Amino acid sequence: MPPRRVRSPSCCSFTAAPSSSNPNFEPSTAARAIAAGFVPHYVTYPLEDMPAAVLTVRAEAKRLRQKFGLRRVYAYGSSAGGTLAALLSGNGLVSAAVAKAPVSDLVSWQWPLTTYGANYDERIGLTLSARYRLSPLRRPAMSPLLIYQGRGDRVVPPAMNEAYAAKFPRVYFWSVPGGHTTDRKRPWLISKALHWLARTADRQARAAAHNNALLLSRPDGSSDLPQLL
Repeated sequence: MPPRRVRSPSCCSFTAAPSSSNPNFEPSTAARAIAAGFVPHYVTYPLEDMPAAVLTVRAEAKRLRQKFGLRRVYAYGSSAGGTLAALLSGNGLVSAAVAKAPVSDLVSWQWPLTTYGANYDERIGLTLSARYRLSPLRRPAMSPLLIYQGRGDRVVPPAMNEAYAAKFPRVYFWSVPGGHTTDRKRPWLISKALHWLARTADRQARAAAHNNALLLSRPDGSSDLPQLL
């Protein structure tokens, strides 16, 4: 989601499930995203087909990057949407992201197998190779990512995301009260997470401006400085 403070007209925000299954996501995030300086944009994806869901959000992120620029696109997602946001930030397809209780390791995740049946992964298009390929913990982590999760979460083990954050220096983990839907009972957590995203966007904008100033100060217009994120 691009921040308004840097004059970005849109942003990515990913629902945790199709809107018919999670009607509270947009009402609970829209005003808070605006208050944090973002212009929210929502996309619905097919939760029953995880590979297709990944392609859907990648395509939308690409469209927004082409329209507004990579540095102006950020993501926020919850649960399955958090997994998608983590994949986008991991690939550097957004400048930073927030994920509430994402499934960062699809290979070791056991909850849906005991809840929906042993063939759950196959029903949503996740072969073993796809589970490895689409697990954020098993991929790079290129852009900053904040994960927040209830300590009592029984759907996604908090230890899974603690291990994810321990593995990558750009992945941050906030342990908060509550369970898997803690953001519904404690909506102030959404505001806090989105303000972290806004502060990250501000730091990135200042770093980019600093790099540009240094580049312009070189007589030949060249720079040997790395690009700051």
